[in-house]
Amino acid sequence: MSQVIDFWTLLRLTQEYVSQNYAAALTDNNKLPQLKSYIEKYIRDGDYSVDGYTPNQITDRIFSEMAEYSILTQYLSSPELEEIDVNSWDDIALTYLDGSIVKTKEHFYSPQHAVDIIKRLLHHSGMIIDSAAPMAQGHLPNHTRITALKEPIIDAEKGISVSIRLLHPQQINDSELIRIEFATEEMLNFLCMCIRYGVSLVVAGATSSGKTTLINALLGTIPDNKRIFTIESGARELSLVKTKDGRIVNNVVNTLSRSSENPAYDISQEDLVVASLRFNPDIVCIGEMRDVEAYSAVEASLTGHTVVSTVHSGAGDAAHMRIALLCQKRFPIDFNTSLIQAGQAFPLVVYTHKLESNARKIMNIAECEILPSGERKYHTLYRFNITKNTVENSKTKTEGYYEKPNILSESLKSKLIQYGVPQNELQQFL
Repeated sequence: MSQVIDFWTLLRLTQEYVSQNYAAALTDNNKLPQLKSYIEKYIRDGDYSVDGYTPNQITDRIFSEMAEYSILTQYLSSPELEEIDVNSWDDIALTYLDGSIVKTKEHFYSPQHAVDIIKRLLHHSGMIIDSAAPMAQGHLPNHTRITALKEPIIDAEKGISVSIRLLHPQQINDSELIRIEFATEEMLNFLCMCIRYGVSLVVAGATSSGKTTLINALLGTIPDNKRIFTIESGARELSLVKTKDGRIVNNVVNTLSRSSENPAYDISQEDLVVASLRFNPDIVCIGEMRDVEAYSAVEASLTGHTVVSTVHSGAGDAAHMRIALLCQKRFPIDFNTSLIQAGQAFPLVVYTHKLESNARKIMNIAECEILPSGERKYHTLYRFNITKNTVENSKTKTEGYYEKPNILSESLKSKLIQYGVPQNELQQFL
């Protein structure tokens, strides 16, 4: 008759057995398959069992604890998840792509157990977190972004707090955005037309509001013969390469900035913006303007290139204020001049937002018209109006509708016509 034992006791005994007899299997990645067989042999020879687990499940779970990332392992490659939040060792929340948030039934064994697993996760990607450096930020393989905090930044009894953002490039196209009511078909068609024919735009919003998802969908509609040059920092979120019968059919150059311990070897987003112009791009896409690269982006747009980017800010005027402030880091000229240049460079601002219901929407598409006096005048071309927020069974439901309060300014219409937009295509948006 098998010996029933609690999981954590069995884990400790297995770790001691493997450490004493097969220590190399714990440190050599090439011997990981052997590690699983050692675990299986120890459990079988000891005739151990754990309530609620089959023998295979016990082996897999112990292997995950010893060589992988404990209870996080099953979620790290999930195509359905957007974010994993470890609020504390005993509180883990999963955010799904549809915006729903679910607390896991499982949690770490103790605060120290949580710290040990996250340290392992960070270590495998070259990052360290300890008392001297209690915050770690970086990127993991497979399009994953991570931020971790430990004491003294958080309370010791919490163990560690972690945000793990799982990025899913090109998982959502324009048709899917329409289906989930992120925007209307007309709004997306309008934005696609503007980018295709040379009008630069910026997508503004907070983290996780759908900015990059929208950029991916819009650029996915660009004709294959146009060259797109993408610039990102840290991890690839834009995935625009199209293949057919094993061959690449469109024209995309993807780049990543690179930091180095020696600043002389840094390759910044600003460096890549400058380099992109030598590739004769039809569209330059900067994943996010967060520093001095904003100045180069503005300059690129003002010199006739189509630039698409995102920025963490509010709608309309707030986006141009943010871009102007970033430009000031490079050249602190008269701030009003920076504002005018930001408005000229990015005449369209798309504002995305995550609602109380966790649904994401384009809340506003605004045009910035620069008047002869230099004054900036904003036209709201599309807007989502919220009519009701109700809470049912602890879930918020948001209701509303899209409206089109303004038409394009004469200057933007003229620009689109000059850039080659067919009259009949333009007419549907007037």
